Parts: sequence; C-alpha cells; structure tokens
Amino acid sequence: MDFSIIINTHDQSKFLNDCIKTCLNQNYSSYEIIVVDTSKRPSKDKYKYIKKLKYFHIKEKFQKFPVLNQMYQIQYGFFKSKGQYICLLDGDDKFSNLKLNNLSKIFGKSKNKIVQDVPTLFSRALKKKVKIKSYKNNIFFKKVLISWPQIFGTSTISCSREILDKFFKEGKPFYWNYLAIDIKLILFAQKQFDLISLKKRLTMKRIHNNNLDKTFSNLISTSFWKRRKMQIEYDFFLKKKNEINLDYIITKIINIIL
Repeated sequence: MDFSIIINTHDQSKFLNDCIKTCLNQNYSSYEIIVVDTSKRPSKDKYKYIKKLKYFHIKEKFQKFPVLNQMYQIQYGFFKSKGQYICLLDGDDKFSNLKLNNLSKIFGKSKNKIVQDVPTLFSRALKKKVKIKSYKNNIFFKKVLISWPQIFGTSTISCSREILDKFFKEGKPFYWNYLAIDIKLILFAQKQFDLISLKKRLTMKRIHNNNLDKTFSNLISTSFWKRRKMQIEYDFFLKKKNEINLDYIITKIINIIL
C-alpha cells in the first residue's frame, strides 16, 4: 500500500461525499481512504460498500479544544492505516485527481520527506488561488520576525509514515492546545526532514462559516495572540532554545496587555 488518505470530519456530512469522491477519482491505484468521524450523526452505512474506504466513528475526546479533537482523529486514523505515505484531508476539502500521482514521483526519490502544496480556496460563490508569500524566505525577515515557513493548512500536507510516527511520539502534539496539526507537524518536520513546498495546486480548501481556523485568524482577537504565543513557544521547544526577536517581543507584550 503506497498511500493512506486520512480524512478527519465532524458534522460535515453535506461536504463529505464530495470530499470522498475526489479521493476515489485519483489517477493512481495503490491507496486507501480512512475516514475518522466524530459527528453526532455518523454516516457509516453510506460508505460500507466502498472497497478502498474504512470508516470509523469515535467520540470527541477534548470538549473545549476542537484542534486537539482533530489531532486525535488523525492519530486514530494513522494507527488504523497501512500506507507508506500519509495524506491528510479535512472532511470539507477536496483533492485534485492528480494529487497522489504527483506525490508518488516526489516520494519516489526520497521517502523521508514532508510535502505541502498550495491550495485553491473555493465556496459556492468563490474560487481563488492562495498567494505564496515570497518574503517568508527572506533571510532578514526570518532573523528579525519569524523563521517558520508559510503554512497552507492540514489538507495540503503529505508525509512519510516515519515522520508522522515520530511526530506523535516526540512532538508532544497534545500540548499547546490552540495549535492545529498543520502548524505543529510542519514546524516539527522541518527541523529534521526535507520540507518541500510544492507550487502545484493539488488541494481545494473550502471556505465557509464553520472553518476551524476562523476562530484564530482575526488579528485583533485574543485567541489570535494566544495561539501566536503558543506557536513561538512550540518553536522554542523544538529548537531546545529561546530565540528573542521582534515577533517574540511584540507577541509577549500584547499577551500581557490582554
């Protein structure tokens, strides 16, 4: 088995069919789909006849922290998976039918890699490309502000089985309870493995009112600055040292004020 696509979903039944369909339409044969659902009304019977798909319904473990529930779903799916490479997918997003084909060529050259592609944002009335922030690679920007790369979301991330296994064992993913898996996994993996930013748009990220990240994306909200502080602390944890820069100072001052 080459790939395991792990879909985490919670009360997304109106989007899940489209999500799964894009996985079944892959221009590639050696893969499995694992759905881990924490919805109040599970959809197990709808998918039991799909050969490539395994469906698991589990209870939420972290009532107050949705990002940790997402982490727990992915970990659960990982333990049930058999693929050499893991593709993460939110239950409201979609894959290009060429995604696995493209990834197989990249992983074929070196297996211990983590890849993120650039998503296209979409809704009923919208379709637009996410902009690549070239300044993130600027040496001065990295030194003075932040050194971590642009992160495009959970559904854009694929990696070797070894990387995800090591992340769950050593990366302490259930600490820092405002940080989603995309932030933690990218920061963890880039310290030890090859991080490849693939400019091909192989993921479609759905925009709607219940997006998990919306809670933390408002620059003037308390939750934004709490999460940013945790992101800096997690980066310090991985580096095993504190790096005082302008971003750290501003974030600390704002958190004190708040």
